[in-house]
Amino acid sequence: MTYQKILVPLSHTDDREKVFTQALNLAKQDKSILKLFHCISSDVYITPYGTFTTSQLTTLLPQWQQRLETEQQSIVEWLTDYSQQGSAQGISVEWDWKIGDPSTSIVQMAKTWEADLIMMGRRGLTGLSEMLLGSVSNYVVHHAPCSVLLIK
Repeated sequence: MTYQKILVPLSHTDDREKVFTQALNLAKQDKSILKLFHCISSDVYITPYGTFTTSQLTTLLPQWQQRLETEQQSIVEWLTDYSQQGSAQGISVEWDWKIGDPSTSIVQMAKTWEADLIMMGRRGLTGLSEMLLGSVSNYVVHHAPCSVLLIK
């Protein structure tokens, strides 16, 4: 089976390079288009003053705004770098990022972009940790509109 459009969600984890390399190799083999994607988690923070999301805190606290801007700049830099690496090898590479829930954002991006395959890393949570903390890869496997390949 060949894949035309491969969505590659990348995170800040150590496996990011491995996931990208394997996606690039498959894209070369199948002459696929890659879409690199990163989602900044819109975590909920509980403070003595109430409960806030990442975006709410950035409007309330200047240091949160600076932190988010620094993270956005870093993300754009490494997504651009990966895109250039793919282009240098003759692969068409697009990229995007957003703030939101990573699980649902990946599934939505796969639907919107009409991906044939999602290639992503798996953090490795098991048992109670996975049950309590959730698992992005587990959610994606069960809700994706296409095939999912997990890279361990």
